[in-house]
Amino acid sequence: MPGGVRRPSMARMAEDARPADPVEDGGDPACWLRRVCPACGRLADVDPPVRCAACGELLPADQDD
Repeated sequence: MPGGVRRPSMARMAEDARPADPVEDGGDPACWLRRVCPACGRLADVDPPVRCAACGELLPADQDD
């Protein structure tokens, strides 16, 4: 090879261009909804009851109806 430079073959480049395994679309679990501060929208670090670290709003414990 001139100059000692190796270049990938077309087959190797095509192999590298294949998409990775599909990733499932998704987001945060719905069970984190109770951690969202109703006043400012910040996500609490722990499950309620807790006060929001950003604004001080009380996130109450879940009520069983």
